[in-house]
Amino acid sequence: MIKMTPEESHLSFLKNCTTANKLFFLKYCTTVNKSADYYRSFARINETIARLKGLPSFDIYSILEVSELDRIIESLLNDEDFLNYNSKGNNQYTNALAYYRRYLLALQLSQATPSKGERSSVPLSLQTIYFGAPGSGKSHKVAEDLAGISRENIFRTTFHPDYDYASFVGCYKPIVSSPSRQDLSFEELKSRIQEEVDKNPDHTISKFTIKYYRSIQKLLETPQRKELRAEIQKCLQRDNDGKAQHTYMNQAIALGEYLEKEGLWRDDSTITYAFTPQVFTNAYVRAWEHPNEKVYLVIEEINRGNCAQIFGDLFQLLDRKDDGTSCYSIRADKDLADYLQHTLSGDAKRGIEEGNLCLPSNLQIIATMNTSDQSLFPMDSAFKRRWDWEYIPIDYSDEVKSGEFMITINGKNYKWVTFLEAVNKRIRDLTHSEDKQMGNFFIKNSIEKEAFKSKVMAYLWHEVCKDEYGTQGNFFRSYEEGKNDVKEFSFNELYEKDDDLLLQGFMTYLKVRAIGEESAGEENE
Repeated sequence: MIKMTPEESHLSFLKNCTTANKLFFLKYCTTVNKSADYYRSFARINETIARLKGLPSFDIYSILEVSELDRIIESLLNDEDFLNYNSKGNNQYTNALAYYRRYLLALQLSQATPSKGERSSVPLSLQTIYFGAPGSGKSHKVAEDLAGISRENIFRTTFHPDYDYASFVGCYKPIVSSPSRQDLSFEELKSRIQEEVDKNPDHTISKFTIKYYRSIQKLLETPQRKELRAEIQKCLQRDNDGKAQHTYMNQAIALGEYLEKEGLWRDDSTITYAFTPQVFTNAYVRAWEHPNEKVYLVIEEINRGNCAQIFGDLFQLLDRKDDGTSCYSIRADKDLADYLQHTLSGDAKRGIEEGNLCLPSNLQIIATMNTSDQSLFPMDSAFKRRWDWEYIPIDYSDEVKSGEFMITINGKNYKWVTFLEAVNKRIRDLTHSEDKQMGNFFIKNSIEKEAFKSKVMAYLWHEVCKDEYGTQGNFFRSYEEGKNDVKEFSFNELYEKDDDLLLQGFMTYLKVRAIGEESAGEENE
């Protein structure tokens, strides 16, 4: 038997698939033209699996069942060697496995033949974290995924250091009710009069009228006006200076109008407490109430918040069955349970059955994460493994939209992607990491000199080069034409009078050529 490379094995496997299956693969398993590069990772994965199974060799493409693949993934995530080289490789190995798992799910879906109108029970990806360098297009990828989805089915939030469980799920909050703002009937006003008298027997006509001026004003324009005045006179004390009742009422109505108009209203509004749902609960309710529609919960900057604190026991719900529902239900706290019991109706009541929470199959969670922020709130491995991780690589080709972006300095135009490739290589060489690299959409369009300094150069200085000033690793250097010399500079020097020459020399040092120039000079270290 001729041994094939992982790429050859994969191609051989694809040849046996139908055209429809290949389309599923392309749609759900790849994001860029270079996606085939991810599958080189399987060579090392195969070696690890063979070692764990005690076999001379192993081909993961022989695995065609999702459940079997999940068992293999579980064993890999419990292997220290695998976790070590996966971490050093920016999770490229778990990323490759996630791609292949997605392919198998797509294959399973394409082979099923649901009747018209029947929704497939096999989720393609229920929890995905898109990660990559700042500006690599993660949010853009989310927007592409959700193109055409009704806005009512998309719920968005952004994690940050002060974000917590209450911000994510909801909590009891004080609610101020202002009876004076309501349009009350005569009978309702009579009831309010009695309530006021019971609370304060000395309550005056003026105070009562100010509080309910809107309703009283409207009723005074009806045939019930005499009855209303009589009721107020009977139950409430007259003001002490002997003015006629109607005078007090007219003055109070005018005062109420003025206070409300000026935003100075001060009344005896009632403060009550009620459960106020937040983004997770709103998405959860929407998904249960609309089981035939996909509902999406989008979390931007997921690692900028403390995920363990924010998710709490919701963490257990992230384990999903093959049908997309949670493997384990959890007991909802009383406040949340009461709210859901009141809000959900009909079949949707299953979302709080016996007081328990369970994610429905149509609720998908999508998150984004900057690799430069990985250390802000580290995620534990138990949380990580419940997500599909999809790396959004930096694309230096002209085919992407950023391939059209230009940097203009003193009349010279430099291609953004050319600069990006050169400077990211310097960042990798200096930091021995990809975390601080810039992505395709770090800038949103072509930029002039001032924007380049304030956005791009400021980032490079403060995040990468500031602490390297005066060392060989610092690449804040400018090649001076005619002097055959390289000058080290600081960010502050960019705002001196010769900034054009400095920036052009910086481009020359990086070997970034201006459009139309045949050469960019020499690089002198």
